[in-house]
Amino acid sequence: MIAVVCIGLAAAVILMQFFAAPRVLRQLHYEYSFDTALAEPEEKIAYTGKLSNNGFLPVSYITLASLLPEGAVITGRKTNRDAHRLFLLPHRSSRHSLTFSLPGRGVYRGGRYYLETGDFLGFKSRVISERIAAEIIVMPRKCEDESVVKTLGGYIGDISVRRFIIEDPMLTVGYREYTGREPMKKISWPQSARTGKLMVKNSDYTVDINVAVVLNMASGSTREKEKSLEIVRTVCEQLEEKRIPYQFFSNGDVGELEEGFGRKHLNALMRELGRSGLFSYYSFDSLIERCIRERKAGRSYILITPPLSDENRAELARLSAGSDHEPCILEAEVK
Repeated sequence: MIAVVCIGLAAAVILMQFFAAPRVLRQLHYEYSFDTALAEPEEKIAYTGKLSNNGFLPVSYITLASLLPEGAVITGRKTNRDAHRLFLLPHRSSRHSLTFSLPGRGVYRGGRYYLETGDFLGFKSRVISERIAAEIIVMPRKCEDESVVKTLGGYIGDISVRRFIIEDPMLTVGYREYTGREPMKKISWPQSARTGKLMVKNSDYTVDINVAVVLNMASGSTREKEKSLEIVRTVCEQLEEKRIPYQFFSNGDVGELEEGFGRKHLNALMRELGRSGLFSYYSFDSLIERCIRERKAGRSYILITPPLSDENRAELARLSAGSDHEPCILEAEVK
C-alpha cells in the first residue's frame, strides 16, 4: 500500500512538473549586484546573485549561468563564466557570490545571465537570457614614472609653501583628533568634552591658492595618451592629500570639473578618465588660449600632455609670460 502511494505521489509530481514547465520561468526572479561601480585595474570586485522562486510549486531543475563582461576574470578560473544547478522550493531563494577582476582602464558592460528550467526528466525545458545592465568603470593606473612623480612633488610642495604662509586661527573649518604633534593652543576643549577625546582645530589659510589641471589630448600616440590619464590621476590625488582645490579641463573627451576637492570630486574625475575614448575636440593652441582667458589670481597651472613639439612650446610660452607662477609641464613620454 505504501509503495502504491509513493508511486502515485511521484507520478503526480512528474505530471505537475511536466505541465508546469512552460510557466516556471514566470515564477523565478533573479537579482544581481556588484559591490562597486568604480574600480582599480585588477581590483577584486564582488558579484552577488539571488534567484527566488515566487511560485507555489517547487522547481526541481534550474541551470543559472552568468556571463560577466568581456575581459573579466573570475578569481580562481580562467574564464568569465559562472554556472550553477539549483533546486528551489516554493517561496525560497538561493544566493551565490564570486569575485572577479578587470584588466585595465575602461567601461565594462555587456554581461548576460541565462536561466534554463523545465521538468526534471528533461522532456521540456525553457531558456531565457537577459543582459546584465550594470556597468563598471575602471580608472587609470597610478603613474609610476619617477621623473614625473619627482617633478610633480616639487611643484606641489612649492604650492603648499605659498599656501601655508600663516594659518588664520579665526577661520576654523573643522576638527580632527589630536595626534600629539599639534601645539596645545590648537586643542578645542569644548569639542573635546563633547566627543570624549582630545580634538584640535582645522584652520583655513590666509592665502587663496588654487590649481588648474589641464590635459592636452590633441596629439600623441595611444600609449602616450593613456599615460597622460595616469598622470592626471596622480596629480589630482596629490592635490587631494594637500587639500588644495583644483579645477580640471581638457581639449579631449574627458568631462570638466569645477574647482573643488574631496572624495566625491576626485571620483567624478576618475569616472570621466575611465570613460575616455582618447579623442580630441580642439587644438593645443585653443587649449592654451582658454587657460589665458580664464586665468585668475593665485592660480597655478599643471599641464599634462604627450610630448610637445617646438610649435607647441612656443604657444606655451604665452601662458608662462602672464602667470604669477611658472606652470608645471608633465610630458607623458613612453620609453
